[in-house]
Amino acid sequence: MKKIAFCFVILLGLGMIPTIAWACSCAWGGPFLTVARDALLVVRGRIVRHHPGKTPTMDVHVLEILYGGLLDSGMSIQMGDGMHCRPPMDGFPPGTEWILAINGPGSKPGNGLALSHCGQYWLKVENGDVIGSIDGDQNEVQRMPLGEFRNRFFYPKFDERFTGRVESGKRFSKTFAGRFEFVLEPMPEGWEIVVKELGRNENLSRLTPPLHFAPNPREIEGWHLSDKPADCASRPYQTGLIPEKLRKFIFSPQVGKQIDGPDVGRSVTVEEIQAVERFGRGSLMIEKFVLEPGKVDCPKIEWMEFSVILEGGY
Repeated sequence: MKKIAFCFVILLGLGMIPTIAWACSCAWGGPFLTVARDALLVVRGRIVRHHPGKTPTMDVHVLEILYGGLLDSGMSIQMGDGMHCRPPMDGFPPGTEWILAINGPGSKPGNGLALSHCGQYWLKVENGDVIGSIDGDQNEVQRMPLGEFRNRFFYPKFDERFTGRVESGKRFSKTFAGRFEFVLEPMPEGWEIVVKELGRNENLSRLTPPLHFAPNPREIEGWHLSDKPADCASRPYQTGLIPEKLRKFIFSPQVGKQIDGPDVGRSVTVEEIQAVERFGRGSLMIEKFVLEPGKVDCPKIEWMEFSVILEGGY
């Protein structure tokens, strides 16, 4: 009888343990640049005030939206309550500035906005630097200028390869790296290689050298592939130089903005061309093709099979 009573007391005591006994437990998902890809919304914001209590929240003034959509500049985020996988809001004092990846895996059940602690879903912004585990190990403190962080966030490293086939007068398009588009734009005798950022019309590869006095490798025309290219009287510059079947090109999202933008008022520099190349490099190999039959001077390309390699990012 005493043994039964003792067990009852133990069970009763377990029932009185605070709810932290059922607190969320999850594995660390990785640094910010890894886990932020799973978040529905990423913002840079300033903490305005705390609302403690059974369901603690904090108000955030949104300064910049890095990913996702938001109708207002103010938002309320659910924080740690001992039950769900969220960090305590004590670590986010009012007045401080943060980059927050919101509604990541494990952050909450139900509706609303919340911050997960199942990875580095937040980074502090201080004196123009971003601080925390940006792409490092758990609890590693890294520091990076905000501008550099933006580049790393928007344009992470990529290395993509694909093959394709295109017919005369047809356009070929393929998206890559999540936010770019590789295009073969039809020309009368072939195609032009174009790289675009989704939502922009700018040709990001237009600064591929040579810019003058010789055919550009981005332009693929039938006379390049004919047995007697010199017979094409309309070839540019009347040059004897013939582009090879391997076409190399460079590209960067800065083209048309910081590099050779509409208000620059000067020619592009060698250093700027080098900056474009540091960001993005591509190559197209012409694998197979057929020229317009019976046309020997400036034939168009009837069809072409090709392979492409695209690499770059910050």
